[in-house]
Amino acid sequence: MKSIFNDASKYEIYPVEVRAPATQAELVRFVSDSLIMHRSITMRAGGTSLGGQAIGSGVVIDVSKHLTNIVDYQPDLHEITVEPGVIQDDLNDFVKADGLKFAPDTSTSNRAMIGGMIGNNSCGSYSVYYGTTREHVKALEVILVDGSEAYFGPLTAQQLHNKLNQQDFEGSIYRTVVRLLETHGKQILEHFPHPSIKRRNTGYALDELYRHHQPFNPNGKPFNLAPLICGSEGTLAVVKTATLNLVVQPKHRQLLCAQFDSIETAMKAVSHLLEFAPAAIELIDKATLDGTKANIQQQQNRFWIEDDPQAVLVCEWFAEDLNHLNHQMLTYQAWLLEHGAYASPIIDAKQAAKVWEVRKAGLGMLMGKVTRKKAVAVIEDAAVPVKNLFDYFSDVQALMAELEVGCVYYGHASVGLIHIRPELDLATEEGKQLFRTIAERNSKLVKKYRGAISGEHGDGRIRAPFIKEQVGEQVYAYLLELKRAFDPHNLLNPGVIIGDMPITQNLRADRQPQQLIETKFDWSSDLSLMDAVEKCNGAGACRKSAGRGVMCPSYQATREENYSTRGRSNLLRFALTEPNPLKALSQTELQDALEMCLGCKACKTECPANVDMAKLKAEVLYQTQGVSLSNWLFAHYGSILKQAQNWPATFNWVQSRSTIKALMGVDKRRTLPKAHSSNLAEWWDYFSYQATRQTQSNQVKTKVWVLCDLFSQYQEPRVGQAVLEVLHKLGLEVVPVYLEHSPRALISKGLLKHARKALLATIYAMEDYQSQDLIVGIEPSELLVWRDEAKDLLSNIVFEGNQAWLNQADLNISQGLANILSFEELILKLNKLGCLPALNALDKTLWLHVHCHQKALAKPIDSKNALELIPGLQVKMIPSGCCGMSGEFGYKHYEVSKSIANQVLLPTLEQAQSDDLIVATGTSCRHQLEELGQYKSMHIAQVFAMALNQ
Repeated sequence: MKSIFNDASKYEIYPVEVRAPATQAELVRFVSDSLIMHRSITMRAGGTSLGGQAIGSGVVIDVSKHLTNIVDYQPDLHEITVEPGVIQDDLNDFVKADGLKFAPDTSTSNRAMIGGMIGNNSCGSYSVYYGTTREHVKALEVILVDGSEAYFGPLTAQQLHNKLNQQDFEGSIYRTVVRLLETHGKQILEHFPHPSIKRRNTGYALDELYRHHQPFNPNGKPFNLAPLICGSEGTLAVVKTATLNLVVQPKHRQLLCAQFDSIETAMKAVSHLLEFAPAAIELIDKATLDGTKANIQQQQNRFWIEDDPQAVLVCEWFAEDLNHLNHQMLTYQAWLLEHGAYASPIIDAKQAAKVWEVRKAGLGMLMGKVTRKKAVAVIEDAAVPVKNLFDYFSDVQALMAELEVGCVYYGHASVGLIHIRPELDLATEEGKQLFRTIAERNSKLVKKYRGAISGEHGDGRIRAPFIKEQVGEQVYAYLLELKRAFDPHNLLNPGVIIGDMPITQNLRADRQPQQLIETKFDWSSDLSLMDAVEKCNGAGACRKSAGRGVMCPSYQATREENYSTRGRSNLLRFALTEPNPLKALSQTELQDALEMCLGCKACKTECPANVDMAKLKAEVLYQTQGVSLSNWLFAHYGSILKQAQNWPATFNWVQSRSTIKALMGVDKRRTLPKAHSSNLAEWWDYFSYQATRQTQSNQVKTKVWVLCDLFSQYQEPRVGQAVLEVLHKLGLEVVPVYLEHSPRALISKGLLKHARKALLATIYAMEDYQSQDLIVGIEPSELLVWRDEAKDLLSNIVFEGNQAWLNQADLNISQGLANILSFEELILKLNKLGCLPALNALDKTLWLHVHCHQKALAKPIDSKNALELIPGLQVKMIPSGCCGMSGEFGYKHYEVSKSIANQVLLPTLEQAQSDDLIVATGTSCRHQLEELGQYKSMHIAQVFAMALNQ
């Protein structure tokens, strides 16, 4: 599985095998078998590591797919036991009803797994208040390198004595650890990072055991090896289960966002702010803030930003008493305004999540910048004592100025950790040299302040060569001895933490295109096709668990890495860098991954780097020229329905046959859309002829062009009728444009030449269009093509054989189409102009599911807001992702499609009463609801028709 060669780091290593154990017993067997054969093991979950510790050349064991179970829960003890693949947010949802949570709050909490968090001792924004993962792990069940299993938990003095006298592998580990600490504990403390640093992963946590545990600290905690495993990055033992401490959720919390004209002023304020005992102080620099301007999803989260700050400190406090907290917030606000902040708004608690979204999305947005110089993880998580933070920051700034390297800064100011990312192009020799130089020079700066070379993302491969410099040769020898005690043959994640491999070895940037492809889409806005693929930085936002967004519905259903945006991007990058990229693009693994992409468009907005996998898929399908009969039939199915209206009964009988379904790759449990004896154009001719021509008092002197897609003409003509009738009754001059082809279907199947001609045909059909006219579409996926892919298909258009450049009039129409409105957007526009007539009341509950493309490329709330203009209508917006149908996908992949629908959509509709209304804004969505739930759903226009006709 090529997609597993990479993680979120800058490295790429090919494993000999990838295993995904289904049970704990299978995990034990896989580990034992590999160790018996002396094959190295790299454990893989999902955490916050960026140092290359989740990839390896031996056996990669991925726990993220199956080992996701809650093993035991004891709310009275504030304790939970989980398998390593449990996602942090899922865990917190599980215990939320009891007012509890797992304290570490990483920016990747919607996909970070407990195993990964333990591996690199993840922290999160509230570490100044809660500490790190290490402080909240009570005990671990582990698999040792000899294949035996052990339980690392708190031990009494007698229990420790017994462990030390065990004559087995586990006993030898205890004897080594205790001897090292008894003999060298003070020396270890002197050479490890400063004790004030809460976050640090430098080497192994021997200093933590010596400082905080008995018998070395008589007043300390009972001796426990679990803290030593935290931050060990899978190099000492394999975690089987983890017993975690839970904390009580704060009763009240409040944010303020202090905004500064300089990053220096912001950083100097931090140490003083700590005297007010905040729960978090997070720094966001201007580069990150600017990144949110171009991100569709983050634009709405910028409401609190005033002017153009160079830096922001997001500060949060917890309290049990709300009145006291409100009073204190005014004190903190006043202090900040007196000490350099030009603005310091206190954020309404209901809006706080939007502020954190800006902070959490920072990394991906930086990586999504259109440039080959990326913000690289190399020194991004060094931590120093807070009192030295500004001095360290100044030193780094001077280093970057000396090397003439741009840099971005953001992070956890409260704990002396600023994420520092130099902008480098690692595909060049100059970039690699700077990469190495910056790491070497930064190591000396961190040592100067007795800091930690890694505060949270792990030593991995990228910082392993510098640990000896950090702790000194003698203490480093103790770390080597500890590693040998746990792993005598260096089989557990070799090269990680303990290693001296050059950090420029195994860089993924070493693979570069050897042959360029002439593309059909214009990729210049991303620089090139390869750059569009490389926007994926591996952060894994596409690996969110089900119900936490739309992106990658097939991954949510299957947990297959290849079916995530990250997995597909890695496979695409691999293919594009092969000697024969066109041949590589046709390889089975990539084609399978793309086949399972529903084209939901969610990655275009939910991915912080805005990777557009649906568009990439269309380009690949075009390049491989592999349009099967099945795909061709689906791409033209609307046109086929048009032809079938002359003999609908015969057509409907034929297409229901199992042989026809098999020919099209359709699951036998599915029912294909039926042909109708009439179509929208015939109905409109009759309706417009019969309708009254008297001017209505509310008539709008506006012409509205209605793009009548094939689905609204022939598959669901009643939907098209409702749209045209409602717009006519609203007093608009309605001009239907009957499309002959489906640009969306053609694009989704890679028929890009045909799609381009279809787009041009629409432009030419609107030759009378004027700039003051409005254009509205019916089917979301069809109308949103004009806001999205159309511009990249119509760029520099040349037909084969003769040039057919768009003239100025055509360009004006194209611009109008780029501003096309959905039906609900038009309704809201008319309402804003005061042009809507009084609507009859509909005293009903309505359940609303919004099409994926609207969620990605429009505003889903517009659908709800438009419907709520109808008096009496109570609209319940379903928090669903993709419905699972997505054009032909649901017909071909029934089980996955059904699984997607059953995540949120269908279970929510089980609450609906028999007389409730259901609106699904997309044709595919409506078909899915009818097929899987026997729900009759409507287009929004049909609801407005009800309100107008009563």
